[in-house]
Amino acid sequence: MIIVFVLLLILGMPVAFAMGASALLYVLVEGITLDIVAQRFLSNTQSFAFLAVPFFILMGNIMVESGIAQRLINVVHAGVRQLPGGLGCVSVVTSMGMAGVSGSSVADASSVGSVLIPEMKRKGYTASFSAAINASSSVVGIIIPPSSTMIIIAWLANLSVAEMFLAGIIPGILIGVAYLALTIAISIKRGYPRETRPSLKEFTTAAVKAFWALLLPIVLIVVIVAGIATPTEAAAVAAVYAFLISVFIYRSLNWRGMVRAVKGAAYGTTVVMLIVCTSTIFSYVLISERVPQLISDALMGLGLPAWGIKLALVLILLCAGMVMDLVPNLFIFIPIFFPIALELGMDPTHFGIVMLCALALGLFTPPIGTTLFISCHLAKIKMEDAVKDLIPYFLVGAAMVLLLTFVPGLTMWIPNLING
Repeated sequence: MIIVFVLLLILGMPVAFAMGASALLYVLVEGITLDIVAQRFLSNTQSFAFLAVPFFILMGNIMVESGIAQRLINVVHAGVRQLPGGLGCVSVVTSMGMAGVSGSSVADASSVGSVLIPEMKRKGYTASFSAAINASSSVVGIIIPPSSTMIIIAWLANLSVAEMFLAGIIPGILIGVAYLALTIAISIKRGYPRETRPSLKEFTTAAVKAFWALLLPIVLIVVIVAGIATPTEAAAVAAVYAFLISVFIYRSLNWRGMVRAVKGAAYGTTVVMLIVCTSTIFSYVLISERVPQLISDALMGLGLPAWGIKLALVLILLCAGMVMDLVPNLFIFIPIFFPIALELGMDPTHFGIVMLCALALGLFTPPIGTTLFISCHLAKIKMEDAVKDLIPYFLVGAAMVLLLTFVPGLTMWIPNLING
């Protein structure tokens, strides 16, 4: 099954269909009744928790279509443009801010990149560097809460969504700050331009104009963490909130934009749920064949110290993120790696965040990096042209993942503080 799956990926078949076809082949060869396939395929769609995914996607699409990304860019531009490589710094910090609004790395790469990449090229930044910054910094969109990917991890691993949201705050900010420092260092070395220092009035004006957008992620997280609403209920309210401020306060969302937002949400939800459905069959086969237990026994039997096994898990996740999309990786590796992590004494929420951060780096690495593809398209260059500028960002990101792995307090400090 695994060999067929890999071959289908090499032949260019979409991941969802490759997982489903290879799992179905196993079922047919083993003579398992197809009733189990149908039941497994549909069972995970009957989940109240998963209703949060389309609402979060819709909220992000409304924000993008209404031009709220531009308001956030204006705030950040007025705050950090005076740093070395000012527009590069604006790209990184805007992605951190957009994370709390869209919850999607793809949406961040598209909305922020479409504004900043042409401007960076015009100001003298190379196209490859502009694409590399946009592609790499946008991954914080699924690490800083709210994040639809965190909801999937929490559901698969039977964790608290609220605790996952809290645990993702420091790691997301840490990775974003690391990328900001790297951007400044590269900009100084290459002599990229600084922008003029903004006035206090300019910054205040930009912040006031973006106030309602900046308020959304704060309210959303507080409502979920305080137990006022479930993540699904909060996501639905957030989508309505995004619609109301876009139509009645900013007056920047027209009928065509709303139609595009709904279509985008429908398409995005379909893609995610199709992968979820086929991945469930694939995971069922792995679990029924005791693959997680076999791999766990093999790793534990190597006689490696705990830190060595943790390092091996992270390296495997980093490599897996390069060759396959994030959601299928979650369905494959959560059943396999979570029992190992628990046996090593790692907190499940901590390991969930480590897994998310490690796999997120694959979003900007070739050959299938989604944010890399979008950024290169916006910069009008080939993916291979951006690889040289991407390497430092990948290495820094990998270093941050290792830091989060071996210093659990960075991840668990806020959840532990809130939970007493």
